Amino acid sequence: MARRSSEDKKERILDAATVEIARHGYHQTTVAVIARRAGVADGTIYLYFKNKEEILVSLFERALGRFIAKGQEQLEGMTGAADKLRAIVDLHLTLVGQDRDLAIITQVELRHSLHFLEELSRAQVGGYLAIIAQVIAEGVASGQFRADLDPVLAGKAVFGVLDEMATDWVLSRRNTRLEAKAPEVTELVLGMVASGG
Repeated sequence: MARRSSEDKKERILDAATVEIARHGYHQTTVAVIARRAGVADGTIYLYFKNKEEILVSLFERALGRFIAKGQEQLEGMTGAADKLRAIVDLHLTLVGQDRDLAIITQVELRHSLHFLEELSRAQVGGYLAIIAQVIAEGVASGQFRADLDPVLAGKAVFGVLDEMATDWVLSRRNTRLEAKAPEVTELVLGMVASGG
C-alpha cells in the first residue's frame, strides 16, 4: 500500500510538472511551483528527483514508455507491414494530440538543450525508432516496401515526418485535432516506402 501511495505521489508530481512547464516554460518553472500544484511539500519532490532537470527527463521517459507500450500492444497480432506502419502513424498522432501540455514539452521545451537531447535520444528514442525500423524491415522482406530501403534510415525518416507534424501542431496554436491528419500522413509515409510492384 505504501508503494502505491509513493507511486501515486510521483505521478502527481510529474503531472503537475507537465502543466507548469508547458504553461510557463522550463526555466520559469520552479520546484516550489510544481510542488504546490502537486499538493506536496517542496522537499518531497527531492525524495523522487534529484533536481528539476531530472523531472523533465522523467516526463519524457514516462511519455515515451507509454508510447512504446501502447504501440507494442497495438501491433501485437497484426500482420502486414503496411497495416503496422499505418497503426504507428495513427497512434503517434493520436497520443501526441491527446495532451497538448505534454506535446509542448516534448516538441519545444526539451529541444532548447543539446544536453537533454543527447541524454534522451540514445536509449529512449532508439527503442521507438527500432520498432519503426523493424516494421519497415518486415515490409522490405515481404515485398510490400521497396527493396532498396535501409530500414534504419527509413525509420528515422518516418519518425521525422511524425515529429514535424507534432511540432507544427504545437506551434500553430490552431484548435485542430492532430489525429485528423493521420490518414493524409499515412498516405504520404506509405507512398515513400511502398514497393512499385
